[in-house]
Amino acid sequence: MDLFLNECSFHGQFPNVETFVDALDELMMVRQTAKRYKREIHCHRNSSQAAVTHNLTLPQAISLIDKNKARALMAWFGQTGPYWEDIRQHPNDEYYECKGEVVTDTAIGECCYLQLSNRPAQLVSITPSKWMESSLTVTLYKNDDESYSSSIFNHIDSVSLNKVLQNSEPVIQSWSELEQLCLSRFENLIFSAKAFDPLVGRPFVLSAAKSIVDLLRVLSEFKDAHTDVNGRSEVGNKLYRDYFSSGVPWFSDSSNKEKSDFEKEMTFPHPEREGETIFAPFHGKVQTPQIRVHISWPVSAGNPLYVLYVGPKITRY
Repeated sequence: MDLFLNECSFHGQFPNVETFVDALDELMMVRQTAKRYKREIHCHRNSSQAAVTHNLTLPQAISLIDKNKARALMAWFGQTGPYWEDIRQHPNDEYYECKGEVVTDTAIGECCYLQLSNRPAQLVSITPSKWMESSLTVTLYKNDDESYSSSIFNHIDSVSLNKVLQNSEPVIQSWSELEQLCLSRFENLIFSAKAFDPLVGRPFVLSAAKSIVDLLRVLSEFKDAHTDVNGRSEVGNKLYRDYFSSGVPWFSDSSNKEKSDFEKEMTFPHPEREGETIFAPFHGKVQTPQIRVHISWPVSAGNPLYVLYVGPKITRY
């Protein structure tokens, strides 16, 4: 589950610096609660310029509060992050609305996109603000005839976040833990015995591990959406549109040049037939760092879906 600071909850609402300090204390308690569970709350870089009172921005207010509190807040907002725009998923040409406001290009819009993609995401808002509801309904408008809504959990104190994190899955802390999670969770997929070996010895990146899980989740759902009788179900058709064909797809085939130049590197031992190989140029993509998940293709009900390689991008020139 990803956590995002709702930057919209900073809107110059505090009557004075003292009330802002009280709200800041609670917000930092929420952040410490997240850290106890090895979670980070993603903020936006522009949060460091947020409006605090009707006439003071955050940099101006910082000079009037305790130096240790100021240092901790500005280190989060201005130095360490993490920043959600670095891993942004929702397109800037989509229209997201919440409480009558356009929330495209905000953490609220990002949470909505992730939730609609079956990727758990929740908000944290500073309080008091005009965003104090425990649940926010966000709507994505694709066009005049197509819209989707999602209910986003919105934490305004450390108590509610603690309750949620107590029941959430532990954070993946290594490539080995990632492998074990994927092997146990995705029963619709068959993994090569050495599929995850290319990650061994490389620096662990949590955001990349989460993206790999997301890719494999989509693959598992896509495999399950194929039947001998009807071919691909309507769920499978939607998955194909969303992740394999439209916009910037999560999965794609290699180019003809790449297939020619890297044929050997993209040919893998068959997981179930000794002595046989599978040429697998079709792959899922993680961008930061550049990691690829090479799979057997096409997908059908009668044939296994093999995951043959999880590691650094192969087709590097």
